[in-house]
Amino acid sequence: MPIILSKRIEKENNREYAYRVLRDNIMTLQLLPGTTINEGELAELFHTSRTPIHEAVLMLKEEYLVDVYPQSGSKISRIQLDILKEGYFLRSLIEPELIAHMAGNISSGQAAELRENLDRQKAALHQKDKIDTFFKLDDSFHHLLYQMAGKPRTWYAVKKVSTHYDRIRYLDAIMYHTELKNIYEEHKKIFQILLLGMAPDFEWKNFYDRHLGTYRKGFSEIFEKYPEYFA
Repeated sequence: MPIILSKRIEKENNREYAYRVLRDNIMTLQLLPGTTINEGELAELFHTSRTPIHEAVLMLKEEYLVDVYPQSGSKISRIQLDILKEGYFLRSLIEPELIAHMAGNISSGQAAELRENLDRQKAALHQKDKIDTFFKLDDSFHHLLYQMAGKPRTWYAVKKVSTHYDRIRYLDAIMYHTELKNIYEEHKKIFQILLLGMAPDFEWKNFYDRHLGTYRKGFSEIFEKYPEYFA
């Protein structure tokens, strides 16, 4: 299995480490949809017993990233359109309201956190591994918004349902690199709204629908190029 092993985080146990590494590899399509998972091979790769690997696989199953077949093993789930649309639906309901509620009311400390993230997004646009780096920063940017709104548990609930949506966005970025700059510019606009408030005539819902729905523009081409990735 072509897995990229990242460094273990301090105090991370075997289950947590296996889960994080496997999830990262699935979300970045290093582990492709439909790939068979061999827990024995993974245990050897992670230098651990099969128990934490099995526990990590079950956690990924809860996020719709792994399909577990009794008596016949597990596979990385193919992208399901109904789960993709549900993830988009959930984010499109929650995030516009969350940001509108905070518009013009963030603290100087919160503004500094967002500005630092945006600076790193801008730098990532010129890096060799820009897609991977940028999407991690994109995720952190939106995570910060939920934290600032006092909704950290809502973020984790949303991310569980958005796994197929996130994978299609990553595929979209692979095919259309230039869209990353557009996403960055939209993040800057969100930051401006959080700093100064929202103009009465600004079409906020339409703007945010475009922001979350970037993938739709090239979806038919993605579907034609990678039909084996879809259920």
